[in-house]
Amino acid sequence: MDSLRTDLKLTFAELGDELKKHLSDKGLPTEAIDHSSQCFNTNVSSGKLHRGLAVLYVGRELRTRPLDHENIKQLCILGWLVEILNTSYLIWDDMMDGSTTRRGQPCWYRQPAISMLAINDACQLKSTVFLFLKKYFYQHQAYNSFVELFLKAGFQTELGQLCDLVYCKKQNIDDFSTQKYSTMVELKSSYYGLYLPFVLVLEYWQLATPANTQQVRSLANAIGEYYQVHDDFIDVFRDPTTEVGTDIQENKCTWLINKALRRGNDEQRQKLQDSYGSNDIGLLKMVKDIFLELGLEQAYIEYEKSEQEKIEAMIAAIDEGDGLKREIFTAVFDRYKKDRFRKASNEFAPN
Repeated sequence: MDSLRTDLKLTFAELGDELKKHLSDKGLPTEAIDHSSQCFNTNVSSGKLHRGLAVLYVGRELRTRPLDHENIKQLCILGWLVEILNTSYLIWDDMMDGSTTRRGQPCWYRQPAISMLAINDACQLKSTVFLFLKKYFYQHQAYNSFVELFLKAGFQTELGQLCDLVYCKKQNIDDFSTQKYSTMVELKSSYYGLYLPFVLVLEYWQLATPANTQQVRSLANAIGEYYQVHDDFIDVFRDPTTEVGTDIQENKCTWLINKALRRGNDEQRQKLQDSYGSNDIGLLKMVKDIFLELGLEQAYIEYEKSEQEKIEAMIAAIDEGDGLKREIFTAVFDRYKKDRFRKASNEFAPN
């Protein structure tokens, strides 16, 4: 909802001012403070803020009475901390992948006078998460849990990125597997993209029972993989006049290549082995042609329908006895189904 985005945006300025004050108190020179401020303002608030809005939306919906000003502010800050963590990994990811643009602009490391300084910028952003946690939540009864969640989210994401990078260097695509794919998605995307925003709120409201966190984890993994498979599909089958995908050229371990390896005969598998991971236009076309021969477009349609039904059944089976609400997951999943979290607010408002 627009009010959620407004609340979130109003809190950002305070965090920016607090960061500059902290750096000034440390005695940093003006040019260093200005650079850090520029990095913070340019990168953190320029996205669609889905994760930050999720924290605020879930925090509001799990409360049995209206939020007071302090609750709103604290939930907004938690939301921004998830966004800051996300931003640090996007900067690193762009550098490791050699990306050129992010959100329609040159990647941070490709901007004038930035280059490898972006490595330190991303490190500082990640550290800022813990600076703000101590500043705003040190007296909160869930402070230790917040710290542990962000530490684990960072480590999980790094392990997922490691898997992604290691898999794409494989010379033999037969080494790919659906189990490796699912593990990578859970580590790299599901944990900090879905599990973290939800469980931060559960901890904030003291609702983080083992049953609740397990239900959130199961749904986060299912929705996260559903979303990633969609991304894998459109990377190959999107309209090339809008954006050109690179998963095939980069030898990525995706849902499509795993499905093709399971469906293909010996000749098709050998062609995939010889062609997948190449920048050659002819070989790229060969891989796409094999995907079409194997009916992967229809396979994705069937997968999407089946997974939607599975996730909806999981949501319907949620035990609300410890404070969870099925309608929250329904709202989040509905938004995934409609636009895969790519349109701005009303991100999480139930229809």
